[in-house]
Amino acid sequence: MSTGFNYTTYVCAGSMILVADEVSGADRQDGLDALLYAQTVASLKCPDVSAFDDWVHANKMAIRTLGGALYSDTHIISPAGLLGSFTLSELMPRIVGQQVPAAALRSLIASLERLSRQDPASPSNELLRRHSVQQDRWIRLQVGVMSAGTRMTVFTIAFESGEPVTDSLATQRFIHEKTNTNLSVSGYQALVEREDYDLSRATIISLLESRRLEQIVELF
Repeated sequence: MSTGFNYTTYVCAGSMILVADEVSGADRQDGLDALLYAQTVASLKCPDVSAFDDWVHANKMAIRTLGGALYSDTHIISPAGLLGSFTLSELMPRIVGQQVPAAALRSLIASLERLSRQDPASPSNELLRRHSVQQDRWIRLQVGVMSAGTRMTVFTIAFESGEPVTDSLATQRFIHEKTNTNLSVSGYQALVEREDYDLSRATIISLLESRRLEQIVELF
């Protein structure tokens, strides 16, 4: 889905990724494959959904093994300014703040709003929920922006909701006091050099197999 802010949005397993229109088709696919691979590796290594730090570390290390040069790292506990309840659209400005271009933030919110208007059983909603919600209460969601040169800014958001997620993730309203004050955010920026990724591309495609078609979906 082109959001009108020069970005196209993809649901990539448990993440929402905004890809700038300036990114070439080849770089776009490489970047999305890399992000899907990193999520898959981290989830296999760290199946305990409550082990946030371990999962985040495994995710970052997987990106690094693909040639991604990590050049920024942030970790936030309970972003300031949250009121009694919040949706993901209301949470995002607190998290990404000044870390992404203003157009990317507007695009992300527009994409969440578009997702909230879709049937909860739509392919995008089903895919995102399956990979970002566990046991109906543990949320681990990635949001990211990919720009030219396969430069990526990625945030992982995780918390335990005191109430079950009964609808789509985009429409759910979370009660702040029932998240057990455990909302954590970890972010990184990475540059995936094409020359380095060339050495991994065939292996990643082989390892992911059908996941590349099933778990990377453009949001319409």
